[in-house]
Amino acid sequence: MTGQAWGSRFLLVLATITIVIANYQRHRDRSHLREQLVNGRKITRNISQLQEEITANLPPLRVPRLRHHRVTDWNPYFENADGQGINGSQNVQLHLGATALLDCRVAMLSGKKVMWLRRNADWASLLTLDNTTHISDSRYSVRFQYPNNWRLAISSVRREDHGVYVCQVNTHPPRMLVTNVTVLAPDIRIVDEARHELRDRYYKTGSGIELSCVVRPSCPDSRVPYPVWRKNGEMLPDHVNVYQVNGSNEDVITKLHIERAKKTDSGEYTCSVSQFSTTAVHIHVLNGEKQAAVHHDQWNAARAANHHAGFAEFYAVSVNFLLHMWRSYYSL
Repeated sequence: MTGQAWGSRFLLVLATITIVIANYQRHRDRSHLREQLVNGRKITRNISQLQEEITANLPPLRVPRLRHHRVTDWNPYFENADGQGINGSQNVQLHLGATALLDCRVAMLSGKKVMWLRRNADWASLLTLDNTTHISDSRYSVRFQYPNNWRLAISSVRREDHGVYVCQVNTHPPRMLVTNVTVLAPDIRIVDEARHELRDRYYKTGSGIELSCVVRPSCPDSRVPYPVWRKNGEMLPDHVNVYQVNGSNEDVITKLHIERAKKTDSGEYTCSVSQFSTTAVHIHVLNGEKQAAVHHDQWNAARAANHHAGFAEFYAVSVNFLLHMWRSYYSL
């Protein structure tokens, strides 16, 4: 009996220990699982917060625009800097003396050739073909800009550079981009005491000479420097005086004055604003009373007076003829 009792007690204790160990293990597993779930929620919350921060800092998504009107068009066409097609012409204003850059962006060129021409109502002249210049004026050149800009460059722009420029692709029929160029240059004139513009002027020796150079800016509120007088391309002699006067509105005026003209004062007098804007008058100082009486402006005035007199005579004859016809009609 004693051996059996001890055996039963041993089995009971062993079963109790087994149950306790099993409950402890289960409790530990549940605690570990609960901890994992809590940590998992923290990780999920951190990931969501990180995603929100990344999304907030990302630049906005840009969806490329599809050129639906060009999907099936494989011919060359002109476009602007934003890649949009150009239809019609473009206008460019250039400042005198600056370097002009005329853009011609050609998409889908496909081996065709690009040329620049200058055109007016009567003629057209070839300036460039691809990268080659076909004009003797070295101020013209092509400055190609990758990937498709056949840019025409004109250095030291002059007054006469204004007009119509055409970028043309040798398709059939040719495709053309027209650029209308306006040169912003001050208006400069040499006038006499009556504000008449001069090209030639005659004086007798000993008389006084006074000429005015009037400069008007090409744009309102723009400033131009005072013009410079020269004689035959050189500095004025010491006895020739130049002084500035106040002009009306925005005009800049300088006057040239010679108190007693001599024959050596004859020559070409120029008035310039920079090297690109110049006007000239030819002064003739004559000896002898008969020659000195030949005054260019007086001759022009006489010619104009004769023209008006001839017109008045023609008008009078015409009126008399009509009166005669009217009287003849009513006498019947």
